[in-house]
Amino acid sequence: MEQTTFLDAVIARLKQVKHCDLSRVALESGVPESTLRKIRYREVRDPRVQTVQALHNYFAKCDQPDEAPHA
Repeated sequence: MEQTTFLDAVIARLKQVKHCDLSRVALESGVPESTLRKIRYREVRDPRVQTVQALHNYFAKCDQPDEAPHA
């Protein structure tokens, strides 16, 4: 049984973002777009905890219907 990690969950959500929307995610999450791309394509295998947490917080906010970001 394969266990999904916190990072895997964030990467899965990041892969759902359209390429044209990555700049918006970068702006609203505070994570540089180049870093988003490196994480998305697994060029960075062990990103900083703060980066993964920022993306997690962004996607969690997306899940809240009242305060959903644009991406």
